[in-house]
Amino acid sequence: MNADKKNQTAPRRETFRCTGRQLEAIMRFAEERGLDHQPLRIVVAEYWRPQAHVKAA
Repeated sequence: MNADKKNQTAPRRETFRCTGRQLEAIMRFAEERGLDHQPLRIVVAEYWRPQAHVKAA
């Protein structure tokens, strides 16, 4: 068991270092695509995936 629970109890916004607007957009994205029961890290990865492809092109 992990003795350090600091990261587990951090607010979502602080965990991913995003603004309130970004978190709202990510949560809205999750609800629209039925990802609201997935771990936040999965939702964030899916949220940024299309934007990463645009930057790489």
